[in-house]
Amino acid sequence: MAWAWVGAMLVVAAAIVGGVAFANATVFSASSFARDYLDALRTDQVDEVLALPGVSADGLDARLLDAAAVDEFDYTLVSDAESAGVHRVTVSFSSDGASGKATLAIERVGTRFAFFPEWGFATSPITALSVTTTGDTRVTVGELPLEVADGGPVTFAALTPGIYRLGQDSEFLTAEPVVVAATGAQASAQLDVVPTEHFLAEVQAAVEADLTACAEQTVLFPSPCPFGFAIENRVVSEPHWSISEMPTASIAPSDAIGVWAVPHSAGVAHLSVEVQSLFDGSVSTLEQDVPFEAGYLIAFDGDQVVLEPRLR
Repeated sequence: MAWAWVGAMLVVAAAIVGGVAFANATVFSASSFARDYLDALRTDQVDEVLALPGVSADGLDARLLDAAAVDEFDYTLVSDAESAGVHRVTVSFSSDGASGKATLAIERVGTRFAFFPEWGFATSPITALSVTTTGDTRVTVGELPLEVADGGPVTFAALTPGIYRLGQDSEFLTAEPVVVAATGAQASAQLDVVPTEHFLAEVQAAVEADLTACAEQTVLFPSPCPFGFAIENRVVSEPHWSISEMPTASIAPSDAIGVWAVPHSAGVAHLSVEVQSLFDGSVSTLEQDVPFEAGYLIAFDGDQVVLEPRLR
C-alpha cells in the first residue's frame, strides 16, 4: 500500500512538473508575451502597452504614442530565437498595402505564482521617428493632427511594430502621403506640403481684388499699391486707374515655414488724367500704361485669404 501511494505521488508530481513545463513553453512563453503585446497594440490598449516592463520613450516626443496615430495591423510571429537569456521574437506585420518586419527583444524579469516566468522587454519596443515638413508645420499622422515646430526635425516615439501614415489634406494645403513602418530601427520621414488648386484660385482672386481696390484710388500713387506715376505738368482732373493686365499669381514658401507668399509677378496698370502744360498752358488727356510687379505675403482670416503687399 505504501509503495502504491509513493507511486501515485510520483505520478502526480510528474504530471505537475510536466504541466508547468508545458505552460512555460506555451501560455507563459516569450512568444505568448509577444502575442499578448501585439494584440494589445492592435486593440488600441496603448496605456497597457506603455506600462509593460522595459517600455520606455525617454527623450522622445511622446505625441505619437496615441492609438489615433497608428494603423490597425495584422501580424504573424515568424520565429523565437533565444540567446543568453534574451528571446528575439520576430514578427511580420502589414496594414493596407504597407508592411514590415520587427524583432522584439524579450527577457525574463521575474516569476509568477512561484512556477511561471514573467516577461518584459530587454530593449524598449519604441522606434525613434524623425519627422520634417516643408511648406507648413501641420501634419496628420493617421487620424492625429500634429504640429511639427519650425518644420522639424522632431523625433517622435513610435510604437513598434506599427504603420504610420503622414499626410496633409485641407482646403488650402495638401501633401503626398508618406508611410513609415516602425520596426525598431531609427526612421525618418519628410512631408512636403504644397498649395491646392483651390488655394491658388483663392489667391488669384485676392490679388485681383487688391489691385482693383488700388485702381479705385483717384491719386497718382495709390497706397499701399505696386504702381504709381509721376507727372511734371499740372494735374487738372482726378487720376483714373484701371488694370489692363492682371498678374498671374503663384504661391511659394516664404522665409518663415507655414507662411506662404505670392512671388512678384508682372502686370500693367493704365492711367488716364487731364494735365495742363506748364510751358504753354494747354490741357490734354494723358493716357499712360504703367508696368508694375506685385508680390504679397499670404495670411488667413478664418477661411478667407488675406494679402499683405510686399513692395520693392
